[in-house]
Amino acid sequence: MPSTTSKKKHKPFDPFDMIITILPSSANFHAVAYNEMKVEKGVATLLEAQNILGLRPEAFTTEKLRQFFIDYSSRNTHIQNTQFHVAVSCKGNEYTHQQLLDIAHRYLKEMGYADEGQPLLIYAHHDTPNNHIHIVTSRVAPDGHKIDHAHEKRRSREITLKIMEEFEGRRQEPEVNDIAKDALSYRYTSKAQFCAIMESLGYECKDDDEKPMVHLYRGGQEQGTIQVQLVMRHALKENKPDDKRRRQLRAILQKYRNLSANKEELAAHMKRKFGISLVFVGKADTPYGYIVVDHKNKTVFKGGEFLSIKDLLQFEDAATRFAKIEQTIDDLLADNPKLTTADINRVLYRQFGTHIHRGTVSWNGETIILRESVVRQLHDNYMDSRGIVKQVSPHQPKAERSRQSSPPGSNPNISNVMDTQAGSKDPNHEYEVGHGMNVNDVDNQIKSKIYM
Repeated sequence: MPSTTSKKKHKPFDPFDMIITILPSSANFHAVAYNEMKVEKGVATLLEAQNILGLRPEAFTTEKLRQFFIDYSSRNTHIQNTQFHVAVSCKGNEYTHQQLLDIAHRYLKEMGYADEGQPLLIYAHHDTPNNHIHIVTSRVAPDGHKIDHAHEKRRSREITLKIMEEFEGRRQEPEVNDIAKDALSYRYTSKAQFCAIMESLGYECKDDDEKPMVHLYRGGQEQGTIQVQLVMRHALKENKPDDKRRRQLRAILQKYRNLSANKEELAAHMKRKFGISLVFVGKADTPYGYIVVDHKNKTVFKGGEFLSIKDLLQFEDAATRFAKIEQTIDDLLADNPKLTTADINRVLYRQFGTHIHRGTVSWNGETIILRESVVRQLHDNYMDSRGIVKQVSPHQPKAERSRQSSPPGSNPNISNVMDTQAGSKDPNHEYEVGHGMNVNDVDNQIKSKIYM
């Protein structure tokens, strides 16, 4: 049987390409508040929630989740700090969030946190150039026993090294033979789809002018070849998703197209959230088609089965997007005038991938300032939610009252200002994560060691 060849050896395994850090524990599950705060700000996503009994995902709130973990952990009253909080980080984006999720599950199993019924929250953070996830669970097992924490940090380091040595067979600069072999295991129907798989894995395919083979390039250098005969031997005659999966993929593509400003951003969303690569065919500016590579299920589809390339690339301009955002805010407040910014941000992030920050909304590098009346209403609702009573003198000039009721730092006289830097200056000091550690200290502590 023909086989692939390689001209380049992989570089030695570097254990520092992946870091798993155990963060401070607590009795009140401050890590839940920290991660949920990141979600509200639009810089994190809840990737997975397991065994959160009695709570539907749509009913998740910070306090309900914290209370769930506190109640769950109370089955063992001998443990004081029951929170187990871990960060898994890699260099740059060498691993997708889905791959980090797979590594996290392997790690939890090795550490003893994978018994049936163990509650678990896993968040992906998007506020740094380095892909990283946070894990929150309890040090109490489902049967009430304390999960072994003896020599925890040493075991964690050993387990991390073990996982990374085994994960995808030394993933860094892998042998072409290994990569091609993996690509051949996907469900695909043509050489073009096989090449789409290779492209999604970081390789470029070029046909040979004289021989029926494909040359594989990476970083501009040829890494090896694979014979077309071998590629087609593994191809299927037909590979169509069932109707349920087709509807699902179509809905996902439509939703995240509406959250994206361009095809590059859409492709990034699909890869990060679902482990799906979009490979466009044709010129970069004017593709005539696209291929969907589902890495999780190792399946490849023609994009036209879900959305035509024309429909896929119908992105909204900023004016249309901001109009929809403002209308959504108005509708939410009309339905419930007591909503706070945090309440509305949950909806905005889910529908538009953005959030309110100090009276502004940003999207695709542009920013608008919300109407003064909306900003004042949200500010008043926040004050009410905190039980803060405003005292305004009846003799105070109307304009002065307006200024006092505006949020700190806002300018009630500005009605329409574009500032591409708005929303980027928040010092982000809002929660504490055990042992007096500030939220920034969590990620910054890791950053100082690794790549966040």
